[in-house]
Amino acid sequence: MDRPGTQAWKRERLQALGYPLPTLVPVDFESGQSWPAELEAAGFDPKQPAVFASTGVSMYLSKATTAETLRTIAGLANGTTLAMTFLLPQDLLDTTDRPGLRASQDGAKAAGTPFVSFYRPEEMLATARDAGFTGVRHISGTALAERYFSSRADGLRPSTGEDFLVAEV
Repeated sequence: MDRPGTQAWKRERLQALGYPLPTLVPVDFESGQSWPAELEAAGFDPKQPAVFASTGVSMYLSKATTAETLRTIAGLANGTTLAMTFLLPQDLLDTTDRPGLRASQDGAKAAGTPFVSFYRPEEMLATARDAGFTGVRHISGTALAERYFSSRADGLRPSTGEDFLVAEV
């Protein structure tokens, strides 16, 4: 699922590179469109457990839309899992990462897709619990960087500004 314009670009790129097209479902979450109905029309079975991976999305959605999306996913079949990233407020970032966040914000705004939502980890966990998820975990970007980047000889590490929510129904 993705915004129709973004999805059209992805479709064109996949075709140009010779990749087979996956099932693409155009959705604008902020429009109030019934994305579960769109998924079902594309073959999704809401009675079966599913995995939803949502990376790089929540910052573009209002907090109300994110909460409604979480409520909808939490209402699906037991065993459904969500892995979702969210941006941290600037004051929670390492000072060295703050200029990068500002540059990303400026670029997104200039492209017409401004960042509108930032979450403290405890706020995101509460939002998921309030939505109906029974198992919720916060995984910090810092913990992931330590796990997957600590042995890199070139010192490359991801920003401290994006964390994960993992939630289960």
